[in-house]
Amino acid sequence: MTDPERNPDIDFGILLGWIAEPAGTRIAVKLQSTRKVVEKSEDVREFRYFLTKQQAVQLGNYLYQLAGETAPAPRRRRGLMARLLPR
Repeated sequence: MTDPERNPDIDFGILLGWIAEPAGTRIAVKLQSTRKVVEKSEDVREFRYFLTKQQAVQLGNYLYQLAGETAPAPRRRRGLMARLLPR
């Protein structure tokens, strides 16, 4: 078996964080990862991807499924009376 540390064609790491932003008809995702304990900024790698909105939904649903969770229910709009009356 090939050691991923020595093979640049195999990528792996620990996910440190991510950010996703709208990018026109797509979603721009930036992932930050590391292969070791972060001691300096060079230890953090960044990867940028563009996903279609459908891909983003499929990925999100798949991750919920893997985690054994369900996606949050969509927020319901408050009724007319609740919007008119102050809280």
